[in-house]
Amino acid sequence: MSAEAPEIKTMGSVKDGVEEQEVKEEPASERRIRLLKQMGLVCMGCMGHFSLGVALPWPSPALSDMAVNNATLVGTEMALNALQKDMTGSMVSLGMLFGAWMAGWLVSTLGRRRSMQVITAPFLTGWLLNALAPNPEVLLVSRFIVGLACGSVSVAASTYVLELADVSVRGMMATMPTVAIVLGGLYTVWMGYALQWHHLALVCAIPPTIMLSVTFLLPESPSYLVIRGRRQRALMILRKLRGPYANVEEEVQELERRNLSGATGGQTGWKGLLNPEVMKNVAIMIMLFLFQQLCGNYVFMIQTSRVLKAVGAPWDPDAATVVVGAIRVAGTIVAIFLLDRIGRRYCMIISHAINAMALIILGVYVFLAEGSLPDEEETYSRLSWVPLLCVLVIMFIINVGVHPVPFILGTEYFPTNIRAQASSICFSSGTVFAFLALQLYSPMQDAMTQAGLYWFYASISALGVLFTFIFIKETKGKTVG
Repeated sequence: MSAEAPEIKTMGSVKDGVEEQEVKEEPASERRIRLLKQMGLVCMGCMGHFSLGVALPWPSPALSDMAVNNATLVGTEMALNALQKDMTGSMVSLGMLFGAWMAGWLVSTLGRRRSMQVITAPFLTGWLLNALAPNPEVLLVSRFIVGLACGSVSVAASTYVLELADVSVRGMMATMPTVAIVLGGLYTVWMGYALQWHHLALVCAIPPTIMLSVTFLLPESPSYLVIRGRRQRALMILRKLRGPYANVEEEVQELERRNLSGATGGQTGWKGLLNPEVMKNVAIMIMLFLFQQLCGNYVFMIQTSRVLKAVGAPWDPDAATVVVGAIRVAGTIVAIFLLDRIGRRYCMIISHAINAMALIILGVYVFLAEGSLPDEEETYSRLSWVPLLCVLVIMFIINVGVHPVPFILGTEYFPTNIRAQASSICFSSGTVFAFLALQLYSPMQDAMTQAGLYWFYASISALGVLFTFIFIKETKGKTVG
């Protein structure tokens, strides 16, 4: 090509691959500005995940506050037994199961953006009921309703973010929901450190309200518009997202090709899931969520203060919970930079491997400390930093791969015309496993001992390394349709 060729900004005629790339090359400064605008849209779309993150760790500060102040706003007393304490976490997971299945229909019928608007209703209803709960039964019902919203928004918002992002930065953009979840968790923990549990519930209703407001500023997913036959509207949105140098017509044609034929044979919705290749991918993702939840992920995240008390960490459990939340943010930030460099697969392998090692060390410490003689107690008291360090390492490394990657692959593995339905199955399987992990936390600890439970989690992560190495295919830099 001539030296003047890079000045050409029109699409022109189709040329060989090298020339086409040079003609459409986007200046670095324009690309940065465009991606920053795209990031702004993604962040607004992630307010649903922020609201989800707000809901998950609520039991940690709330149960600590109830231990010293169990008065309700309506003048009764809130007294929870051990089973009900476990259920404050697990009822959200149970609600997420039904919410994810509901979102499969909601997202494909109403669209991604409108679905997020509808989902704010159960969020606000659940938190208001939570704040005004007069007894444990109403409190647990309110947690279930909040769970419905969490399950629905995890499918709607994750699908939306994936379909908005450029291929080259999709890993980074798809990690933003995890960042939002972690920041939402920090919001709850920080507020819970200063507020009573019922006032905390009212403050937790603020993010869903913001979520409702910002969705009116968002465009609809262009991928959804294509499969709905609104081609021109999709092209208009894509031109704004991809910039004047991108061949958006080619992107739309690829979407049409993948969704009108491809793996699903042109079938949409639930029928498209019957394709053998799709069923195989769904089964792989279900196993990935099994490893994600049974390696201690949600137990350490939601029951942070209880875990820290159990392992004898030297800090105040509530204060340490704040630090753990900050460590989760750090792990997620590392994931942002790694996912589009080393890929989803290696992030998972590294994350599971280090998690397994930290859990083994934590189990060994707890086992030796519990069986120590009276004259050895001072030694273990001086080593009390060991379990705290292990918990910090676990919460950091889980957020590098174990936690975010299944949610990313759960949307990337499937084309647009079945993405909502397939993702709802994958995400709902994760909530089933999370429910079991949270509900069985106390019984498993009693049956296995505390050290045995940590070794069980370690064995699951070790199996996760092997499974990821054999079955997970890399999606970094690939179009997903």
